[in-house]
Amino acid sequence: MQKHQPRTMVVRVHPHAWRWRVGGAATALLLIFVVGYLVGASQADDVPFFNNPEERLRNEIAKLTVERDADQITLRSLKSTLAEQASEISEMRDMLALYRGVMVPEETGDVVVLRASATDYDPLTQSLRVVTIVHRGASDYSKYEGELSISVEGRLTEQPHTIDLSSLDTATESGVFPIQFQYLQRIQVAVSLPEGFIPEIVVSSVTMDRPVKAALARRDAVELLISTEGGLEGAGGNASNNSER
Repeated sequence: MQKHQPRTMVVRVHPHAWRWRVGGAATALLLIFVVGYLVGASQADDVPFFNNPEERLRNEIAKLTVERDADQITLRSLKSTLAEQASEISEMRDMLALYRGVMVPEETGDVVVLRASATDYDPLTQSLRVVTIVHRGASDYSKYEGELSISVEGRLTEQPHTIDLSSLDTATESGVFPIQFQYLQRIQVAVSLPEGFIPEIVVSSVTMDRPVKAALARRDAVELLISTEGGLEGAGGNASNNSER
């Protein structure tokens, strides 16, 4: 009877296998350390190892700086909005006062009322804008007709000089601005003045044909346009007459 001889198993080990094992263990330890650091940094706020006081202070300062800049932008926007609303309210008050004067005019004895001309003069572009409003007087008529002339007194080469604005307005052929309304009419003139001419006084003259013959005039100082950026829109020979019935 034959006896089986025990088999011998030979296991070959790579000469650098121990290095691989050490490297794998080191990688696993490093991964565990990084994960633990990240978890600790996000949760352990009071651990100095994960939260350097100087770094936390810098982060807090940066956060407060961002919030301050955002608050300043909001404040500037709010101031701009309030300024626009204040300007709109002022315009609405002026318009309300105007319509109140039209609907309940004072007893002046004149058939119509010629209000002070609003002017804007830009010396950089030599542009002048004049807005004049004529409305009915205390007497109530269904129709008012007449004409308006506007001239500007000033100085040209240091000498007194007067310019008729209708002569600079390409839209006016008759030399005057026609008036025809039931309650009021707004006349706007925007022109470019001759070079070297400095306007000082706007002279507005109204001649009424209906309902009765009448004439009146007034003189108003020219106001300098403070904000000259871009000049006056519509300057250079444009005029418009607006009437409300």
